[in-house]
Amino acid sequence: MKILTTIHSLDNIESFFSLADGFILGDGRFAKTITHDFKDEIVVAIDTILQAKKEVFVLFNKLFTDFEIEVVKSYVKSLPVEKITGFIGADLGLLYMFKELGLESKFVYNPETLLTNDEDFNDLATYHIKGAYVSREITLNDVLEIGSLKKHQLFMFGHGHMAMFYSKRPLLTSFNSYQKKDDNLSFNETLRLKEKKRVNEEYPVYQDYAGTHVFRGHIFHTYPYINELSKVVDYLVIDTFLKDDAYGLDIIALYKGLKTIDEINLKYQETYHDAFLTNEVTIKGEENDWIISTGR
Repeated sequence: MKILTTIHSLDNIESFFSLADGFILGDGRFAKTITHDFKDEIVVAIDTILQAKKEVFVLFNKLFTDFEIEVVKSYVKSLPVEKITGFIGADLGLLYMFKELGLESKFVYNPETLLTNDEDFNDLATYHIKGAYVSREITLNDVLEIGSLKKHQLFMFGHGHMAMFYSKRPLLTSFNSYQKKDDNLSFNETLRLKEKKRVNEEYPVYQDYAGTHVFRGHIFHTYPYINELSKVVDYLVIDTFLKDDAYGLDIIALYKGLKTIDEINLKYQETYHDAFLTNEVTIKGEENDWIISTGR
């Protein structure tokens, strides 16, 4: 099993070379909730990663109109595609675009929550795509079953803030407008929502060019199940959105067995949840949240 990660600064990338197996890069024009906009650095980043003999994936996780697909197509043509391991996309329209370019074998499908069984997961196998993400809202047994029947590579969201809600509308801008405030809330990583009935968790809310996003406040993790997952998962993704590169290095070291959970607990004091991995009827993982600071 390989570990993929996001990064916050190209200046820090060499620190990851001894730990990560590959990197996910995003351009803000075509990707949402990214840790860094590589718009002007992506070719340099790709070359740097390739020289280190690591894999590089480019993210296209927005939903695109027909016109935007043509813009994406032009952008892909401008990239050194022979150096890129894969293109991660949430929009099926991208698959047909990559097929036109003869790059379908580098396409990785990630609809986030849709691929919940082996039939759905393998549905695009006839297109000879590189792989697909299993849903982040299924049980561990489901992941293992899909993995045992996979016809292409299996990707999995393994650690980070789990997305709960997404709208293409700039809801924070609309809220400010209604309040008659001029403050620009876009790209503000400090904003949190808090509900009266859920007093122990604050939900990050974030607005970027793609719209508005709400995440679980607790961190989704798969660390307790890493031995089982490593048997079927080809790529486990560590997403450091709303974190930083120092955090990413520590978490990858944890998943690689180079740091202990006690070390991570002492440094970060985070509250983790495992969503539906151990309980398929739990709503948003609330009943089976796993708190590092109490040791379970």
